Amino acid sequence: MPKVYLSPSDQSRNTYAAGGTNEQEQCRRISTALETALLRCGFQVLNGLTGSMQERVNESNAWEADLHLPIHTNAYNGQVSGTRIFSYDLSGEGYRAAQSVFAALAPVTPGNSESITPRPELYEVRASNAPCVYVEVDFHDVAEVALWIIRNTIPIAEAICRGICNYFGVIYEDGEEELEMRYNTLGDLKNDQNNAPYYLPTIEKLLAKGFLTGKGGEGDGLILDLSEDAVRILVIHDRAGLYGD
Repeated sequence: MPKVYLSPSDQSRNTYAAGGTNEQEQCRRISTALETALLRCGFQVLNGLTGSMQERVNESNAWEADLHLPIHTNAYNGQVSGTRIFSYDLSGEGYRAAQSVFAALAPVTPGNSESITPRPELYEVRASNAPCVYVEVDFHDVAEVALWIIRNTIPIAEAICRGICNYFGVIYEDGEEELEMRYNTLGDLKNDQNNAPYYLPTIEKLLAKGFLTGKGGEGDGLILDLSEDAVRILVIHDRAGLYGD
């Protein structure tokens, strides 16, 4: 099966307009979810979660990847949003792969300023031996889009996976039934009308006591990154009196 090298952004200084997080953190979350999806569909995957951009390209080349995929989120003026994808030029395999990923991802993201653009000057685009699809998911300097990215890790990853499957002619294996419910943010839990009345009092107690601090963000954008099973365990412990009144 084809080899796909994932190269998520390491730009931790690029802060989000909402959610108290940054580009590196969110792109690594997307990359990890994408790795899971691609493995499920039969691909060989290397997920470059460490090292510099140059080191990741070297690893991709040494591995003889069939596709090199940097994952980023974008910023401009706090108003523009949409999916942008870069390729070496507007012909050849890199462009074909970019078209496939764009066709799957762009309809999912909230923005409408969207395009595929040749950017041969970008290091990863020109230095990777494999065709390169450089993904800018959407714009993190728009507050509502930043929150959307934080809350939609799995839909973003699955869309990119579908695009990669289409490019290589591989059948996309839907993992929706395998995915457990996750509460990426406190807002996700509050919006779960079926379960919030049962789960939210415990989570709010743990937050108030400092037992649960989240992984960044504030308010409804506080990043919990908890599965429903994990929340259930916390609720059971709470009912058993482990966290006090």
